[in-house]
Amino acid sequence: MNFLAHLHLADGDAGDMTGGVAADFVRYPDLHRLTPDVLRGVMLHRHIDGFTDRHPVTLRSISRVARTMGWFGGIVIDIYYDHILARDWLRYSAEPLAAFAARSYRVLEDGHGQLPEDARDFIRKFIDQDRLNRYASRDGIEDTLARVSKVIAKRIPNRAIPLTDAMPRLIECDAELAADFHAFYPELIAFVIQHKSERPV
Repeated sequence: MNFLAHLHLADGDAGDMTGGVAADFVRYPDLHRLTPDVLRGVMLHRHIDGFTDRHPVTLRSISRVARTMGWFGGIVIDIYYDHILARDWLRYSAEPLAAFAARSYRVLEDGHGQLPEDARDFIRKFIDQDRLNRYASRDGIEDTLARVSKVIAKRIPNRAIPLTDAMPRLIECDAELAADFHAFYPELIAFVIQHKSERPV
């Protein structure tokens, strides 16, 4: 899942929200530097990713774009699932997306100072560019795919492809992807609720 889903699943817990966004930037040596509540959020993020990556519905969605995207299909679906969540937000929250985004940005502003530098830099740009609200539009998702493509090109230039090439296929199978997401997301919500109930207070 991508950042909107991680923030939503954090359910208002500041540590879970901050850790949920920072998790992709926190390497193993950095874990001991985090406060316990943010570390708990990082671990929740990783449990969510594990559940998502193994789920048959998610795998079905990935298969819908695999011919175009190959190994990067999972990244593309993570991002597009956030688009579906954003545009259908009121199916899962009584709070309007704009209000949720503003509240999330305040939490991230308050909690990002203790994070590694690259996580702080990302969160600053994430807020300034209003990424959460932009996920609701196709232009916003295309822009996100372009930005992620640049990161991939820096990290693994020999394998990088423009993720924006997936847009025609995503639009073509949008109805199927939306059906996949709405079948999957309630199960993920239930998984997170169960996980939170079992972790130490």
